[in-house]
Amino acid sequence: MSETLSFVLSMSIIFSVIIGIVRWRIIDPPYYPFIYNIVVVLLVEIINGTHKYSVATVQLLNVFSIIDFCLFAWLFHNWGLFNHSRNWFLTIIILSVSTWIYITFFLTGFGNINNPFLLLYSFALIFFSVTTFNKIVVQQRINIFTNAKFWICMGIIIFYSFFMLTRATNLSTGLHFSRSFRHNLQQINNFSNVLVNLLYAVAVIWIPRKKNITTLL
Repeated sequence: MSETLSFVLSMSIIFSVIIGIVRWRIIDPPYYPFIYNIVVVLLVEIINGTHKYSVATVQLLNVFSIIDFCLFAWLFHNWGLFNHSRNWFLTIIILSVSTWIYITFFLTGFGNINNPFLLLYSFALIFFSVTTFNKIVVQQRINIFTNAKFWICMGIIIFYSFFMLTRATNLSTGLHFSRSFRHNLQQINNFSNVLVNLLYAVAVIWIPRKKNITTLL
């Protein structure tokens, strides 16, 4: 797959961003972190697509990894995954930032891709999504296909599962993967990225409206 085609496919995130901008004034505030996230993703994809691979782009991806996790953690906190406990949420953020700092600056170096953290936070987001998905199925009686949480969780599970696989091959020291295997794996990851971006677009469409607050006089 050419770099041009890969960049075009990555730009599929723009559909969910456009829908999010159009619906911004009416969407429920707990979903704001998700809108922030897809906007950041779009900016990162544009920068990566318009600049050749360099230390600067690697550093950008390293910074994005912690921003990505924090925004999704904020989203899951708004959904009540941590029992709406601010202390639990802050603890998770502090631990994740501390881990990111240690791995990025002391273990791998800021100029290298922080693969260990990428694996850790991907696993955490998958765990958060599976837990939330189970709650949706068990506790909520509405049609899951019109539930934005369902589409977001599906997107996270699909994307970060493939993402973890690609990162794991980069960390494997005892196993030797051929160039063709890595290339095919990256292509699968690129196409899964398109699928996930479309799922996110559907999710933004189904984000519920702001709740009307009426005051009794």
